[in-house]
Amino acid sequence: MNFIIGENIRVLRKQLGLSQEKLAEYSHLSTNFISRLEHTNHQNISIQKLDQIAHALNTSISQLLTGDNSKNQASELPPNVNYLIKRLESMDAEKANRIAKHFSDILDEI
Repeated sequence: MNFIIGENIRVLRKQLGLSQEKLAEYSHLSTNFISRLEHTNHQNISIQKLDQIAHALNTSISQLLTGDNSKNQASELPPNVNYLIKRLESMDAEKANRIAKHFSDILDEI
């Protein structure tokens, strides 16, 4: 099976309206690495880095490998919303709940 991971990442990134710089920021990788990955067929990538990219794109490693994004929920939400969700999920529950409450209070005032 011939995996075109870089192309799959590029397509999904563009569907989400993310620049390479934002994807690099969200995945904690360099912009140069993302660029090389998207444009080189022979780029090696570790499972850890692939997982970081998958999380940043709110998708699975499997979808990055196969390009099958038909079940991808990330495209249903704007990139900034996905980023906030990702950040909240990475926090301890108490802190995430406090921040979510603040967001709710702000939204109630709008």
